Amino acid sequence: FTRKIKVGFTPPTERQEAMKYIPIPELQRFTSACLSNTCLGDLIVNGVIEAYNAKKPDRNEAKLFRSVRSKVENKISSSPKLFTEKMASSPLGPINHTSTIQLLVHLISTLNSSLPEYDFSNLQASDFVHEGELCIVMNKINEYLLNYALEAKHPGVRKGFWENLDGVINLKKCEVYSFVPDDEAEVFGRGKLWSMNYFFVNKSAKKIVFFTCSAGRRCSPAEAESFMPSQEMSDEELFEMEMDTEMDTYPAPMKGTMIDLTQACASRA
Repeated sequence: FTRKIKVGFTPPTERQEAMKYIPIPELQRFTSACLSNTCLGDLIVNGVIEAYNAKKPDRNEAKLFRSVRSKVENKISSSPKLFTEKMASSPLGPINHTSTIQLLVHLISTLNSSLPEYDFSNLQASDFVHEGELCIVMNKINEYLLNYALEAKHPGVRKGFWENLDGVINLKKCEVYSFVPDDEAEVFGRGKLWSMNYFFVNKSAKKIVFFTCSAGRRCSPAEAESFMPSQEMSDEELFEMEMDTEMDTYPAPMKGTMIDLTQACASRA
């Protein structure tokens, strides 16, 4: 099941930015040191980790909420039987519930705020995934980003990352959601070998931490110049080339990657 995500470029003066950014020095330092053209072996890593406050919606978020609710109501009225069967299957919860619509609006607003060159206002609940196990998310981030290569550059970075994130959002009280666009090149650019987009949502604190990270192949100027003709290559040829590259640069598991997360996982059982 795939569906084209309606993500388009929107001038900053026209986009809907609703979430209030919370400046957290620890997250800002991590973004600067580890997610800003960071070299990890053969990879170049970019991304950001930011905190947002969802306590008080502004005019733009209220407008987005009315728009999303209107779309849901139109779907229900146009095909009530079919829509009723699918309502409970939404990754965010029953889509006809106000709380689910509000969560969807918060996720969309977070994306619009963090990636201002794009407009995510047409996303639906089915465009997100509810990550049921926090420990699985943690181990994926450990394996792809907080591995030997990053530890060599910044000793203790893994421990510090999770301690700081827990201090900001309280991981034991979080629900984790992810967003994977059907056309990742549209958002992250061509040549990305992997990407992660996680929302750590603490509903009781009305706070969201958004973590987005992607990696591309590190290449020399000569290699970069040789890559230029690929602009005239077909999508199929580009896909095959990127897959060949991915096989060579897939991160090797770090010993101890599956760290002891018994307490974190048990708290969500």
